[in-house]
Amino acid sequence: MSHSTSHRTPFDIARRALWYVGKFHTPPSPNVYKVWYRYVEGIVTVVANLDYAVHDAKAVSVEKLEEIHQQYCVDPDGANDETSDHLAKQLASLQSAIATQLVAGTQFRADLDEACEPLKDESPTNSTVVSCAHKILASNGAMQQRVQILSEQLEASEAEVRALQEEIAESRKTLTTDTLTGLGNRRHFDLDIHRALSLAGAEAFYSFLLLIDLDHFKQVNDTFGHKCGDEVIRYVATHLTELCPDAPISRLGGDEFAIILFTDNHQKATRVASNIRQSFASTPLKLSAGSVELGNVELSIGGARLRSDDDAKTWFIRADKLLYQAKKAGRNSVVLED
Repeated sequence: MSHSTSHRTPFDIARRALWYVGKFHTPPSPNVYKVWYRYVEGIVTVVANLDYAVHDAKAVSVEKLEEIHQQYCVDPDGANDETSDHLAKQLASLQSAIATQLVAGTQFRADLDEACEPLKDESPTNSTVVSCAHKILASNGAMQQRVQILSEQLEASEAEVRALQEEIAESRKTLTTDTLTGLGNRRHFDLDIHRALSLAGAEAFYSFLLLIDLDHFKQVNDTFGHKCGDEVIRYVATHLTELCPDAPISRLGGDEFAIILFTDNHQKATRVASNIRQSFASTPLKLSAGSVELGNVELSIGGARLRSDDDAKTWFIRADKLLYQAKKAGRNSVVLED
């Protein structure tokens, strides 16, 4: 099915999106509708994650749509707007409390000066001294009370600020985490790519990008079902993490993963990629719910070395082409550029 929208108006796209809502009996909630709209628009990441369910499995769950919405349809910069507003208000409250205390401090000094003024006489009477002492004590008591109130306000505001900061951090983590595997998602991958580019620019340190794709994964879903397919994906994610504990690993969607190796040594990168392929190929996999053997998991891997003139797009495209070469060479193979 073509997802080209060059000849479609927004109304046509909206109508087609509603058609998908009805076809798959998914609730017309804002999140669900937005995913279908992006699917009809032809947004690559959404299409890649929905095409199999739409055309092969012919079943789409609400959970799947919500997962896609979270990963690919939420604006990460706007997702925390409400929490950020609360944080800004709390910080403003802190500033206001501090400003109030500064004013109170100025008033306290003025009160002291006023109270002590009669003592400047050469021979102040006892009653004058007593009166001054009472005024000083009263001003000091009022000041201590204001300090106590401020301390309580600061403590409450600081606790609220910490909670809001943790909420923002957790929200950002959720937006960049793949819900099925716990690995980074496509957004996290984009951040990792830009970190590698920055490192190359600042320190002339170049990395290898490995793209990994499971061979014949569609057969697993067709034969054993999507639940089993999800189990395989989780197994691959866990094993990749064990094999490359220090490397950023992301699930790009479906059965495709990405690893950034912080080395520009071709031999080392080849050794790591070959070890990944060999480790999976030599380890039989069984379903956790029974004794059904799935056989060995075979992978195709393409790897591209970051070049000084690369950007995120050119680096990814080269790695993707090398992955395609690995597939074309018979699968269960590794192709890295020199």
